[in-house]
Amino acid sequence: MIETTPSPIAAGYALLLLVGLPVLAAVDARRGVELDEAAHYRQALYVSVAVSLLVIAGITGGVAVWQGVGSSDVGWFVDDAGVELLWAAGTAAAGLVMVWGVTFGARSVGLNESPVARLLMPEDGVEKGAFLLLSGVAAVCEEYVFRGFLLWALVGWTGSPWFAAAVVSLSFGLAHGYQKLAGVIRAGTLGMLLAVPTILTGSLFPAIVAHFWINAAVGMGGWRYLLTEFDDDSLET
Repeated sequence: MIETTPSPIAAGYALLLLVGLPVLAAVDARRGVELDEAAHYRQALYVSVAVSLLVIAGITGGVAVWQGVGSSDVGWFVDDAGVELLWAAGTAAAGLVMVWGVTFGARSVGLNESPVARLLMPEDGVEKGAFLLLSGVAAVCEEYVFRGFLLWALVGWTGSPWFAAAVVSLSFGLAHGYQKLAGVIRAGTLGMLLAVPTILTGSLFPAIVAHFWINAAVGMGGWRYLLTEFDDDSLET
């Protein structure tokens, strides 16, 4: 990742993202959701989440272009596809182990999962197809916003990619606040893991692919071994 000092506008927008996305998540968590009703409209929920991610990523891209942030600055390139796919595979494997460890570790100390995490998991073939599309959108948009633009901006401020990754990962975790503390810890830890190949290769490609594979593995059935406090037919809090 190329270290360049962000312009005042790019820096201000980065700060807005760092603070604003966790605040929005906290507002959503306090507002809550009618789980029984929302479970009947899961595909519509997927569309809503995808549109929100695309809007945030689109605005971020617009600010980047406006402020002259090059695509290579934020990792939009593939240098060696074979090597980066190996990075993606290793990161995805480590990420799945981490997801399992954090989930069961949180449960062992009494941190319950949010019913929203169960609500997002697909039930049938149509929902699984929609979830895979959402997983792709989330992988591209979230990696661009967090491990791309925000990591670039904080590296420019601090000169330390690992410190920048820690700050960005904290924001990434808090942006999943609607999943309660267990979800925040899981997302924040995963964010730090996804930053590793981004920093070491300079490319977003490994993180995007790994992010997609992790989401897909959980959504296609892995959740049944993670969210064990929820049965297949219940979303009761």
